[in-house]
Amino acid sequence: MAVTLRLVRLGRRNRPFYRLRASDSRSAATGRFIEELGFVDPLEKDPSKQVVLKRERVEYWLGQGAQTSDTVRTLLKKQGVAKK
Repeated sequence: MAVTLRLVRLGRRNRPFYRLRASDSRSAATGRFIEELGFVDPLEKDPSKQVVLKRERVEYWLGQGAQTSDTVRTLLKKQGVAKK
């Protein structure tokens, strides 16, 4: 099973909200998932609350060989979570 870390868009129109999920790469983005690893609220005014991650779990999945989408890779680099 190939695990992918990707964002899933939620929220109403013109009010985006994203959840970071670990899921099987064969499943749909909004379908079944293994674990929720955090969320991104781009409209939040406080920068420390825009991105909330379960850091140790993200590092665990990266250590297990999980692939990341381009957007998630950029997001993790900005948060200081590097792929080891």
